[in-house]
Amino acid sequence: MLGNISGLDKEAVLLAKKELDSKMKPQGSLGILEKIAIQMAGIYGYPVKQIEKKCHIVASADNGVIEEGISSCPIEYTKIVSEAMLNKIAAIGILTKRLGVEFNLVDIGIASSIPREYPNLYRKNVKKGTNNFYKEPAMSREECLKAIKVGMDLIEEKGDGIVVFSNGEMGIGNTSTSSAVLYSFTKKDIDSIVGRGGGLSDSGLIKKKKIIVESCEKYNTFDMDPIDVLAHVGGLDIACMVGMYLGCVKYRKLMLVDGFISAVGALVAYKIEPLVKDFILATHMSEEPGMKIVLDEIGKQAFLNMEMRLGEGTGAVLTYPMLECAIDIINTMKKPTEVYDLFSK
Repeated sequence: MLGNISGLDKEAVLLAKKELDSKMKPQGSLGILEKIAIQMAGIYGYPVKQIEKKCHIVASADNGVIEEGISSCPIEYTKIVSEAMLNKIAAIGILTKRLGVEFNLVDIGIASSIPREYPNLYRKNVKKGTNNFYKEPAMSREECLKAIKVGMDLIEEKGDGIVVFSNGEMGIGNTSTSSAVLYSFTKKDIDSIVGRGGGLSDSGLIKKKKIIVESCEKYNTFDMDPIDVLAHVGGLDIACMVGMYLGCVKYRKLMLVDGFISAVGALVAYKIEPLVKDFILATHMSEEPGMKIVLDEIGKQAFLNMEMRLGEGTGAVLTYPMLECAIDIINTMKKPTEVYDLFSK
């Protein structure tokens, strides 16, 4: 699937670290900014070049498990909000417009089609919403693999030059699917994994946890490979994001990880190919309780905590200016001798 791949360029990493350590500052004192610059060097090469294009991709899909009454929003919400994003009146559309980030949306599994055409809408629908995983597997393995390939192909198509990607999702019920995937991988305490999503009541939250536990136990997802876990209790939006992460490894691009659902997609991809860890940057700490567990599983830390839990990639895109600042630091900041030569006379 990925061919001949490798992790970070170790020589470029060392050169970037050496350059940052030589600047007029205590070593490591710019923290995350320095780590970003070093990771960028490892992916794109040294010297670090400025970002040529910032590209955000939202994967939209519906989830049949909402038939069980474990979502606070109706199914048509996925289609309506997706179109609002395309018209830049939903949160992610507004943020990407403000930040100069190219926005794209892929219909990977919306139950009913978006009726209008948009130049940045990709119609790649694999299935008109997944099955209700409480009653039957969400999708076939073949459908899951097809959605993964769409994600990989998008990275290839959009990846010319020094491109940094971010992703997000839209799909009613997808905190249930992502929680089920995480539970399958970790079997951690269900209360530490499952949150309220879009705002479930207490009784709705109890039911959501029950359905996830019973479904995972019924299929014994704990002993499955990552793709089969995703096919049984996951969603097409997550599968498409998995493909994006794998595509970033294959085509050597940085992917900014958003919140809980985006991070679960990263975890699935990491389970498939551990080198994914080198090509992702965890951005913000979602308010969903399972977020810490996901990041611990991958071995990553998020550096923003903005009390956000919307999804869509809203947290990830906010970090693009920080990436550009990190590159400016390594490329522009002077060394002590240079500063002394300029100002000591």
